[in-house]
Parts: sequence; structure tokens; C-alpha cells
Amino acid sequence: MHLEDRMQFKRKFLGAALQPAAAQAESRTFCVYDPIGANGFIYQAFQDYLVQARAWGYKLEPRAYTDEAVAASDFKAGKCDMVSMTGVRAIHYVKFAGSLDMAGGLQTYDQERTAIQVMSSPKAAEYMKSDGYEVVGIVPLGKAFLFSRDKQLLDSIDNIAGKKVAVLSYDKQASTLANVAGASPVGASIASFGPMFNNGSVDLAYAPAFAYNALELYKGLGENGGIADFVLGMLSGQILIHADRFPDGFGQKSRSWVFNNMFDSTLRRVTGAEDQLPDKYWVHINDQRDKKYRELFRNVREKLWAQNWYSHRAQHLLKKIRCDSQPGLAECSLESEGGAVN
Repeated sequence: MHLEDRMQFKRKFLGAALQPAAAQAESRTFCVYDPIGANGFIYQAFQDYLVQARAWGYKLEPRAYTDEAVAASDFKAGKCDMVSMTGVRAIHYVKFAGSLDMAGGLQTYDQERTAIQVMSSPKAAEYMKSDGYEVVGIVPLGKAFLFSRDKQLLDSIDNIAGKKVAVLSYDKQASTLANVAGASPVGASIASFGPMFNNGSVDLAYAPAFAYNALELYKGLGENGGIADFVLGMLSGQILIHADRFPDGFGQKSRSWVFNNMFDSTLRRVTGAEDQLPDKYWVHINDQRDKKYRELFRNVREKLWAQNWYSHRAQHLLKKIRCDSQPGLAECSLESEGGAVN
């Protein structure tokens, strides 16, 4: 190669190597559900993900949605390449990952960490895809608790019979739970959920701690309300993509990064919101009532197992995780939810 040719090759090589990554980045829309909008902790939690995506060659254009239904609709219609939604809604897209938010499925953040780690591992990759959708990251959004306008209703499960409870219309597990408990489920949306509880249209509602301020649930609690300290389920935030708009391998790379880099930081925001709930509202569920609640939830999950609402694989996985941390639970030796695990 002549000297001039070598110099020309060198210039081309160095030019390509030094070209800014931003110039090569591809734009993708990222629709993020947060009940507070761009100032909410969910939206803010994903800012680090936007930065990391740049390193992967993608410039994500975030759009904040205060209505999860609209975000999901825009995603399904193809207006969003990527979306963040709760697992309760994600179950309609990828059943295995969406089943993480099942009723009474998990009780502690250590259990949830284990579940998300398993779901984010390469061994679970094939189950994180369905019908052209793929879940590419999961973060914790908090424990769901039962809020009551009257604290005394939480003293016994029997007190709930006949009472009106707000349930999200697309959340079959919540309406099933209400029916099994003898309560009257009243369909609600994210927009109407808070007002219905606050104005007395319903007696009870379930929500994570961040909803206390976001949906102003303190108005409904007033002076006589209460929050049961039994965990109804663990809410998760899930990132979904249209799989054909990203290259092979993107999903696994994203899931691993989200678990390793976002679980702890998001959990700190979640537990911070729980710590802000006033002590006066908490109603302790003693061991005897705890067993009744667990039996109620097991019956609900069994009904939904029969209806294939959850992924059977995910349902058995969560049972194993519960029993690994609490092997003395009565359910561990039962054949329910895919068989005994002890």
C-alpha cells in the first residue's frame, strides 16, 4: 500500500472510530406511566435507563402518561416503541412477567428481588416474550395494601362482606378476590379510583404507598380510616417493547442491566413512600387473621389457576419462593398451584 493510500485509510479508520455515538443513535419513543406525570418517582426512576440506552445506540424520547390505559393503548397501536406499565396490566401482553403482581404472590422485598432476578436471567428469556411483545426490564413499585374509610372493617375478613371495594376494571384478580371475600367489587379506572374512595362511593380500595399522595387517599382515610399491614401483592413496573423494533439480544441485555442497576435505587424510593404513611392509620393483622388472609388468597389464586389467568409456570415459581423463605406455611405441602414444594 502506497504512503498516500495508507494515510487515507488511517483517516477513514480514525474518523469512523471517533465519530460521536449520538450521531449513530436511533430514536425510539418510550411512553412512561406515572400517576403524577414527569415529576413522579416512576418517571424519574427511568432517567438512568435513558442514559444507558444511549450507550446501546438508542436515543429514547420519553413521554409521560398520567393515565395507564392511554399509555397501554398508544403502545398497542404502535405509537410507542417502548412502554412502562404495571405488571397488573402487563399480564395482558406477557403473561409470565405480568403474573409477578399476582394476589398474595409475594410478601417481602427479598422475595420480590429473587423473583425479578429469576425473570431477568437468560434461563427465563423465552418466557419474557409473547405475540410480538417482550418485557425488557422489571422494577419494584411497592407493596399493595388495603385502604379502608373505616378502620374497624379491617379487624376481621368477615367485616368486609357486603362492603363496596374499588377494583380496576381490567384486574380480574381483584374482582375475584372481592367476590371470594363476599365484598361488592365496583369497577374503576386509574382516574376514578382515588375520587371514588375519597368521596365515599366505595368503602375500600387497594393501592401501593405512593398512591397515598398521588391519588390523595388521605382524604378518604380522614380521621377514622385505616390501612391493613397485610401485603395484598407486590406491584411492579415493567418495560415492554415491540420486539421487531429492536435487535435480537436487546431484551436480555436490558433485563440484566435494569435488575443490576435499578432494583435497589427504585426500592429506596418505594420504601421511602411507605415510611411516609402516618403510623395512626396502620392496622396490625395478627397471626390468626394472617392465616385467614393467606387462605383467602390461596383460594383466589386456585380459581385463577383453573381459569389460566396467570402463567402456571410463574405461579408455581412464586409459590416456591414463598416456601423457600417460609417453609412452615401450610400451603407448602399442598398440591395447589402446581404441586407441593416441601
